[in-house]
Amino acid sequence: MSSYAITGTSRGLGLEFVRQLSQSPNNTVFAIARNPDSATKLQDLASQRPNLHVIKADITDPQSLSSAAASISKITNGTLDVLINNAVSTNQAAAPVPPSQIPLDVTATTEFFRVAYESSLFGAIWTTNAFLPLIEAGKDKKIVHISTAMADQHLIKNTGISLTVDYAVAKGAMNVLVAKYAAELAPKGIKVVALSPGWVDTFEGPKPAEYEGFVEYLLNSFRKIWPDLKGQIVPEESVRMVLEVVDGLSEEQSGLMISHHGNEDWI
Repeated sequence: MSSYAITGTSRGLGLEFVRQLSQSPNNTVFAIARNPDSATKLQDLASQRPNLHVIKADITDPQSLSSAAASISKITNGTLDVLINNAVSTNQAAAPVPPSQIPLDVTATTEFFRVAYESSLFGAIWTTNAFLPLIEAGKDKKIVHISTAMADQHLIKNTGISLTVDYAVAKGAMNVLVAKYAAELAPKGIKVVALSPGWVDTFEGPKPAEYEGFVEYLLNSFRKIWPDLKGQIVPEESVRMVLEVVDGLSEEQSGLMISHHGNEDWI
């Protein structure tokens, strides 16, 4: 029996993590959501599975994370086996802007990166530190931060993708943070990893033409490395593979960014 806490569970990958993990009654699953009352799919799932607990918290609000950890601690008697930090926010207006077009203006540049850094870097710190005492007392002692291959320098160089600067740079900073945590926590037997879930289609509802165009741009870019690539995978497949990697996470992998294959094969 293992206990899991997952952030960003209202939709997409986070919701799929919750769905797959809570399928086993032997798991105790804590679904952390910023606005759980409006997360109808999550609430419907929780109403059917007594081993699933919905917890309100925002990864950009340290106090709410502390409160969430305290709530979980009461249920688990002060332990947590696996933390999966999946929540992320980005500035959508920044996505199509290459680095040379970031304004020569302090306020504009700060705003360009603010949302991504608050969630991917600061949120990763606050989430880790809020739950760290529970992880230390847990059995599996694993902390997983969902990252992205868009922060891999070799991929950027070989595909020529110069966009999504805010997201990629913030996740790159998070990857270094993961390595620092892994170095600090290794003596306590805690494994910390950045894990890319692959190229996953998490868009819900009708897709705007500009979104479809961006996906086509990425597909053509990725084909420079993977010429036989057909397209995105679905959340169910991605999460299944990610959980297999998490289950078998080794000390050698701790501190690294790895993929849903357990290596650096990002697609």
